[in-house]
Amino acid sequence: MSEKTSRAVRAPLAVLALAPAPGPRESGVRWHEAQATVSVRGDLDRDAVWAIDYTISRAAMDAGRIVLDLREVTHLDSAGVPALVERRSELRARGGDLRIAVRNPYVAKILAMASGSELQTCRDPEEAFDEARVSVVAARVRRRQ
Repeated sequence: MSEKTSRAVRAPLAVLALAPAPGPRESGVRWHEAQATVSVRGDLDRDAVWAIDYTISRAAMDAGRIVLDLREVTHLDSAGVPALVERRSELRARGGDLRIAVRNPYVAKILAMASGSELQTCRDPEEAFDEARVSVVAARVRRRQ
């Protein structure tokens, strides 16, 4: 099999998904309260960074709280980590945030080594903004009183 043919047969290195689908937020939900999840699986090499960054920026148009779900990532090229740090800084400057769900110890170690304490990780997308939800609910209660 030629090299050209083998590349065409090979499965993609990374697969991305964005939930919820881009579109208008529910009425009454502010940008900084809305949450979106960018799920990725497979190997993340340098070529996948652009697609991930684009997908995160697209999600950030509709939601201020973004979860990058890397639980099914098997390899992460550390060259892409600075882009994630930059994206988180941009979101935080606007009142949002980026959290990363990761289970693979290898991937978690790469994130920690390449970003220092700049990225926040969690084990599950559902727990990514738990403390943020509590503070938003508390703020709404205080406003009503």
